[in-house]
Amino acid sequence: MSTKSKVKNDNIIEIKNLKKYYNLTSGILKKVTGQVRAVDDVSFNIPRGKTIGLVGESGCGKTTISKCILRAVDPTAGDIFLNNEKGSHNLATLSEGDLRPLRREMQMIFQDPFSSLNPRMNLFDIVSEPLLLNGIKNRTERQDRVEELLVKVGLRSEYMIRYPHAFSGGQRQRIGIARALALNPAFIVCDEPVSGLDVSVQAQVINLLMDLQDELGLSYLFVSHDLSIVRQISDQINVMYFGRQVESGTPDEIFNNSIHPYTETLISAIPNPDPDMKKERKPILGETPNPSAIGSGCSFLSDCSGPRDECSTETPILVEESPGHNVLYCACCYEDTKCAWYPREESQ
Repeated sequence: MSTKSKVKNDNIIEIKNLKKYYNLTSGILKKVTGQVRAVDDVSFNIPRGKTIGLVGESGCGKTTISKCILRAVDPTAGDIFLNNEKGSHNLATLSEGDLRPLRREMQMIFQDPFSSLNPRMNLFDIVSEPLLLNGIKNRTERQDRVEELLVKVGLRSEYMIRYPHAFSGGQRQRIGIARALALNPAFIVCDEPVSGLDVSVQAQVINLLMDLQDELGLSYLFVSHDLSIVRQISDQINVMYFGRQVESGTPDEIFNNSIHPYTETLISAIPNPDPDMKKERKPILGETPNPSAIGSGCSFLSDCSGPRDECSTETPILVEESPGHNVLYCACCYEDTKCAWYPREESQ
């Protein structure tokens, strides 16, 4: 059942203490031998008409969060609220029947535009399929809507009789965007929508997404491993590492006043377009932790210059350094508000 409220919420999506764990099994009897904490106690909001960037290396939980929001996978624990004119709906607990009418308000743009498009369907069938599934049976009505969408994403209406193989990568992604817009959603998950495109085409798609946001008032969750792209499009950036949110803030705070060493590592890895300008790299020291071995303790024990006994058992604390700027600290470092990573250069 939905929890209804008469007050319009400024956030279209609210994520509270989201967790998604996967069991590891072995043997014929599928005995559970461990867990992978793909998402571990993550909380953030997505304001209306804004873009929240979600960044981190592969396996950090970015896509899992996206799938949980859209209920492509069921979360292990936590709440995911979708706020609309009818109230506040906890997507994490709704049945499939109650969830179905809300799905048209949430759509997704996929990473690979070619594999996400049916090669046996022409452009008209691809873009109009959401309309057909949601009760619009009149072909003329669907055709008018498809023409409108194609023009909106920068494609010609006569393309609707062509098949996906006839289009370039950038054009296919525009088709995916048109399909996502078919039902007039308020919220769209962009799952690395430009990672497989040429740099010049990436800029075109990013500009298109920003123009559509201004025109239609869309809210985005922009998932990417590329901080430079996320900086351009996002109003706030959340940095993920092994299922946890280690730092969040505005692009200026993340790039100019980053605090967590992992954030600094990501920023230092961004290529510099000037070949004559030297840039200091800040690599992660130690070994990458085993995802199945990470428990409630700190994820950075192998890289810490001064770990304590409680670091392996106590859950790290998310501290608000300034309004809207949150940083994850190991429990033993909280009182000093300085992660033990920082003196690592002096200890080498």
